[in-house]
Amino acid sequence: MAQVSEIAPAAVKTGTVDSYHERILRVLVHIQGRLDEPLDLDALAGVACFSRFHFHRVFHALTGEGVHEHVRRLRLERAAQRLKLNEQPVTDLAFEAGYETHEAFTRAFHAMFGTSPSDFRNSRQAPEPGGYHPPDYGAPPPVEIKTLPPQPVVFLRHAGPYDQVGTTWGRLGMWAGMRGLIGPATKFLGISWDDPEITPPDKLRYDAAITPARPVAPEGEFGVTELAGGEYATLLYKGPYAKLSAAYRSILGAWLPASGRELRDAPCFELYLNSPRDTQPEELLTVIHVPLI
Repeated sequence: MAQVSEIAPAAVKTGTVDSYHERILRVLVHIQGRLDEPLDLDALAGVACFSRFHFHRVFHALTGEGVHEHVRRLRLERAAQRLKLNEQPVTDLAFEAGYETHEAFTRAFHAMFGTSPSDFRNSRQAPEPGGYHPPDYGAPPPVEIKTLPPQPVVFLRHAGPYDQVGTTWGRLGMWAGMRGLIGPATKFLGISWDDPEITPPDKLRYDAAITPARPVAPEGEFGVTELAGGEYATLLYKGPYAKLSAAYRSILGAWLPASGRELRDAPCFELYLNSPRDTQPEELLTVIHVPLI
């Protein structure tokens, strides 16, 4: 799963609060980019520069989940997303999620989402007599395909509802400003890792990110990574952030099926061209980026 590369390594500041956050964040990014690979506890402990014994305890304390619980949840949420978007056989999704049998996958999926994989897929497609009738999104939006280079970014992760990221942005802005990382060419980006229709609100992952004015090392919760380059379907959206989901549905429901393109297994991200601090919600400008193969 190639999307955002590893957090740049930095010297470990043993015993500091910042070092613990920095090391656990490094593991979270490592995991989310390797969901199709075996994720051995010893190897993950090595990424965090902890002994295995202490690593799991610290990980659980700082994330609220055990390592295996975290990995299992991300794999099941990815399977649910794929059930929504394509006709991939449930058996294949079970293997991708790390389950050896269809039955074991179905039990785990039901325990998490309260329904079977097949029923989940059918409910999202809303079949009607006479066949499947997709929603009418109208004419495809004016999407432009752009090829972007990899972009180094500094980010601060928010865990929780997407409409509550303001504090995270405030903290990132203050931290970056004090270090001279914000300049005339700085871009302000939002990276949404999860689908709010699948992931519980308190588990949603969002990275408030900027392109720094100079190279910088990670520091505690403030990570340094690289946003993947490649082709993106882009759409300029004007309006309140609360209605961004409708713009995404228009891209995925109207433009994508008619485009002949496929989605790359990487996160969407948003480029914010102005700020809600001095702009009315109806005048906010956001460029949505959807990754393409």
